[in-house]
Amino acid sequence: MSYSDNILSEYDKNVSRYETLSRKISALEGLIRDEGLYVHSIYHRVKERDSLSRKLNKPDTSFKELGDLTDIVGVRVITYYNSDVDRVADIIRKEFTVDTEHSIDKRALLDPDRFGYLSLHYVVSLSKSYAKLTEYKRMVRLKAEIQIRSILQHAWAEIEHDLGYKSKYAIPIQMRRRFSRLSGLLELADYEFDGLRKNLRDYSEEVAAAQDIDIPLDKISLAHFIKRSGLVRMLDDEIQSQTGLELAFEDWFAESLVDKLLFVGVSELPDLEAGLRHRSEVISRFAIEHLKGRMYSRIHRGVSVYYFCTGLLAEAGDENRLLEYLETFNLGESTNRKRFARGIMEKYKSVGDVHESNHVKGSS
Repeated sequence: MSYSDNILSEYDKNVSRYETLSRKISALEGLIRDEGLYVHSIYHRVKERDSLSRKLNKPDTSFKELGDLTDIVGVRVITYYNSDVDRVADIIRKEFTVDTEHSIDKRALLDPDRFGYLSLHYVVSLSKSYAKLTEYKRMVRLKAEIQIRSILQHAWAEIEHDLGYKSKYAIPIQMRRRFSRLSGLLELADYEFDGLRKNLRDYSEEVAAAQDIDIPLDKISLAHFIKRSGLVRMLDDEIQSQTGLELAFEDWFAESLVDKLLFVGVSELPDLEAGLRHRSEVISRFAIEHLKGRMYSRIHRGVSVYYFCTGLLAEAGDENRLLEYLETFNLGESTNRKRFARGIMEKYKSVGDVHESNHVKGSS
């Protein structure tokens, strides 16, 4: 029996173990999240028998036993950012035994004039601690290959593969410069996204440390304002207590409020705070009335800012402008927006009238 036949026979006996190993290694996404890191995706596969057979029958093949093949199990981790490749690599080194002899950081081989991207490749096996566990005891000698690369590196690799050119010398000479430009653009984009993420984190820390609110309105500054404004907290808590809905902070909700505030003409945080303070009682009453009977289970921290925007338009009395607002942000049912807009204006006016009446009584 040939080496190829022996290897295929061993493969048939161990394929289920390889499948278990594949699932185990791909589960490292949980470990990655435990470190506060998120990746785009993790793919895993066990090499199919036909694919293995073709590899073994290539003229230059020198494999003598199944253990000589390190890529029966393949796992690919796609990160969002280039700098996260090394962070994922650190996690893998802690969790698995890395075969340094067969692992390679192909990024170090990237010559200045080379086309395309290269990944970090690790050949790993389960660490010795797994040998104590019955379900993994017979798999500690099996190996797998893990590739780690950024999403832009992955995009280039996939396109490069689809075009069918991996060697720069195989590319028609009149097209080499275009390949080079594209490769450089993607590499530059990878580094720029990393830099942008760092800049955003630094800016967020600066905003968090700021002693006043006299800073431009954006997602980061508004999120911090909502979190630390006593006025917003008071109004949100009042709305929550009267409606009984769960109240939670969601980053996306703060982001959605930025465009709404700009729509109603508020572009500075001091103007927002002044507007909230001036209309505080009306905003909370309006929100409570508007939320009555609606099928919501939760509201978001900053809900008072949301009703401030709607109330400001209702207060102006311009139904067409309010309707444009509802259409722009897809609020209410599209078939009933006019009626919805009129209902908002009537509700806000009635709440405002009650507030004004109570204010007059309190002053007399």
